[in-house]
Amino acid sequence: MNEEKKFGELMQTAAPYMTLGIQIAAAVVLFLFIGKYADDAFGTKPWLMVAGIVIGFTGGMIHFFREVIELSKKEDDERRKKI
Repeated sequence: MNEEKKFGELMQTAAPYMTLGIQIAAAVVLFLFIGKYADDAFGTKPWLMVAGIVIGFTGGMIHFFREVIELSKKEDDERRKKI
């Protein structure tokens, strides 16, 4: 039972980090399609699609670093409370 509890706590701690990669990929894919749509509408192939990829990746990475910093602060606070 003790091992199950430790595993559950480990998964609870790791779960927010596991979703970050999916969020970055989703941002890139979303902005890729927005850029592709804009390219088709304005006839600027492939520049707006490339811009969409860059914007999606940049936004995804900014979100990634903000989340990691926030989650790290939460973990540090929890560790200090246990001591």
